[in-house]
Amino acid sequence: MKNKFCLLLLAAVLGASPVRAAEWEYGFSGSVSGLYGYSDVAEKFSAYNSHNHGVGDAELGAYAKYIFDGEIEAGLYIDLMFGLNHELEDYNQGKWGEEVYAIVDGPAGRLMAGQTFNAAYQFHVGAPEAGLLGPNNVDVVDFIRNPNWKRRGREAKFATLNSTAINTDGVAAKLTYITPEFYNTMLGFSYVPDSYNRRGLINKDAPYRNKEGYVVSAYNHLDLGFAEMTTSLGFAEFVDIDKEFSAGLSLSRGNWTLGGSWRKTSAEDGDAPLNRKVSDNTPEFFDGYREGYAWDVGLGYEIGPYKASLSYFRSVAENSDNQDEIIAFSNRYQYNKYMDIYLTAAHVNFEGDTAAAADNNRGYAFVAGLSLNF
Repeated sequence: MKNKFCLLLLAAVLGASPVRAAEWEYGFSGSVSGLYGYSDVAEKFSAYNSHNHGVGDAELGAYAKYIFDGEIEAGLYIDLMFGLNHELEDYNQGKWGEEVYAIVDGPAGRLMAGQTFNAAYQFHVGAPEAGLLGPNNVDVVDFIRNPNWKRRGREAKFATLNSTAINTDGVAAKLTYITPEFYNTMLGFSYVPDSYNRRGLINKDAPYRNKEGYVVSAYNHLDLGFAEMTTSLGFAEFVDIDKEFSAGLSLSRGNWTLGGSWRKTSAEDGDAPLNRKVSDNTPEFFDGYREGYAWDVGLGYEIGPYKASLSYFRSVAENSDNQDEIIAFSNRYQYNKYMDIYLTAAHVNFEGDTAAAADNNRGYAFVAGLSLNF
């Protein structure tokens, strides 16, 4: 039945107009980035933090697509990434990862199959970001440790949500359909046969790791006259895991953008129990994110090659005392089309379920770096 549905959906997209071959198109792009950070934490936490730390990333993407008569495009995409010295080794294979997927675009909408983020994640609207360490990017913990978020080797712990975007399934293989735009609105639907993925929140040893997920989302862009408003809504059900809701809104006027978003997770009686230790790789509160909420708000400014944002992120677990708070001021300057320069200052307050120094952290991080693009 699932395969029949996929074929019918593909036929609907492809069958919307005559198929007459036009041309092939190929391309590739990539980037290399490096960041250096200095952290200053409260004295009781200093034994658990390195004051100086550097990280590196490299990404390479390639595609080949066939364009039919200007109406339909069908392409195959491959993205490769590698990370060095990350606190959270959350690429698909830990320190490195891959995303392989196909996209078919036509008058009836877009069909995506493969390793992609779900529709709600793709539509997500929230606090504006500038640089590499925004409110919905956990990379700030590369420079100032968060005991609530761990992913190294087989061990994974997310006692709290690390994003207001629905990212539980990461880039697990899935099928996504996005409608054409109508009345400034698009709808998206994702089916995830197996929700586990290292770029998501699920522990590999969790009893529900291979369960399916269903995601629906809406995106709207509206000109209000005095400002442009963008909104997003998302709902997901990850079987035996939780139900998730997300909403976001941003207002843009001139060079300024004000935005924020919210996410709620709820594990119900029929779902697997929270925090049940099933192996040595499931630490206490390893899946506390399944009952909690997160929100962010921020203000962004952009002029020419310069972009800045001031943002606030907060995440709370409802069944424990774990919670996170991140305030970040981020800057990006595009020196030319090949180079971007970044500077970020962040204050964090990470609280665990106990008062032990190992379960908490509080302090400042100052990060600078650049990326080279080709």
